[in-house]
Amino acid sequence: MYWLEISVRTDGEGAEAVAEVLRPFAYQASVVLEQLGDDATADPDALEAVVTVKIYVAEADDSPALRRRVEEILYHMGRLYPIPEPVFRELADEDWANAWKEHYHPFRLGRRLKIWPTWLPRESDNDVRPDDVVLVLDPGMAFGTGLHPTTQGCLRALEDIVRPGMSVLDAGTGSGILAVAAAKLGAAEVAAFDTDALAVRATADNAAQNGVGGFIHCWRGELESVRAEAPRDAWDVVVANILAPVIIQLLEEKGLLDYVTDDGRLILSGIILEQGAAVEAAIDEAGGRVERTITAGDWVTYIAGRR
Repeated sequence: MYWLEISVRTDGEGAEAVAEVLRPFAYQASVVLEQLGDDATADPDALEAVVTVKIYVAEADDSPALRRRVEEILYHMGRLYPIPEPVFRELADEDWANAWKEHYHPFRLGRRLKIWPTWLPRESDNDVRPDDVVLVLDPGMAFGTGLHPTTQGCLRALEDIVRPGMSVLDAGTGSGILAVAAAKLGAAEVAAFDTDALAVRATADNAAQNGVGGFIHCWRGELESVRAEAPRDAWDVVVANILAPVIIQLLEEKGLLDYVTDDGRLILSGIILEQGAAVEAAIDEAGGRVERTITAGDWVTYIAGRR
């Protein structure tokens, strides 16, 4: 048996769109984003502009028709935005699940945060600082690895904002990297939810690996389920690293800002720069104000509070 790897090299803006159109073809709807560069520095500009989007397809689902359909979809996308042709690679059964790990290495973010993959021994860490906050992460194929600028923007914001004893809500948790970071930065109560059962499982696993499983309550659901699952009216920090249209809907229709305490902070990411104006307008309309932005490449992270 083999697994078909389909990869497309694009930039940060194109990666989001390519990931969404490839997702329906992928095994368990899992999409990998790889962004390489100098992982020894916290400078976001040290990462390469190129992002590789990868999906995996089981042999039983592979066919000339599927490959042709993928090529056609990307061709039509390329008429609107430069998208190269996909690369097809067949991987042996024992290799496919680990193929995406090839370029994933430990790296620093901000002042103290360090991302460390579970499959590398900690003994190999020659860059240890006394105040390091190490996030041991096994993101799985389906979820963010911490390489993407949107995740990095959220982590930097959390490092600046979270203080011991705070409460943090992670909306659309994915791998749980943000929830785990909040707990390891000292948050006393962390709640995290996602509509994907795989995300919930990955978050629970990553929380346990980092020794913070007892501080993070994670469940499958949407924003409306928060008050039933976590008995708290509002949170000191709410973070949502999703997509701009979803964030706008949560602000305009679901009352996302109402989940933030009067003096709390809302961290929003997954936003392409050109979508920023619409997100800012939604924040303002909801009664909030933007206090700070973190930009990396084509992406922006907003830190907002109540007006």
